Amino acid sequence: MGQIYGLLYLSAEPLSLDEIAESLDLSKASASIGTRQLESLHAVQVSSKNTDRRDYWEARLEPQEVLQKMMSSVLAPRLANAHDRLEGLLERMEVEKNSGELSNSAFSVCQQRIQQLITKTNQFKTWLPLIERFVK
Repeated sequence: MGQIYGLLYLSAEPLSLDEIAESLDLSKASASIGTRQLESLHAVQVSSKNTDRRDYWEARLEPQEVLQKMMSSVLAPRLANAHDRLEGLLERMEVEKNSGELSNSAFSVCQQRIQQLITKTNQFKTWLPLIERFVK
């Protein structure tokens, strides 16, 4: 994705998928997936040429807008999901420990490490609004 965005950012004119794929030595499918992912982040936009029915892609030139969208649509949901999954993992491990499938020492090590991950996830969730304000 980064290569595609870089190519489009530096390109004086919008590029077709074929041009993107050829310039970066990618398959057309990879170029298509990458441009669609970038589009979902509002990092690129589709344009057209009057003489051609193909889609042409160009980078949005406001990096702060791209970063804001990435944080709100990608990073924030993933942090929330990670926290929920880690909590769920701790609960399942507790059940396994109580049933004898997991030793107390193994549970203790895993519990400590997962708690560290939960703490870091909570820190990132706390920092995210500050980072978003800085990017504006």
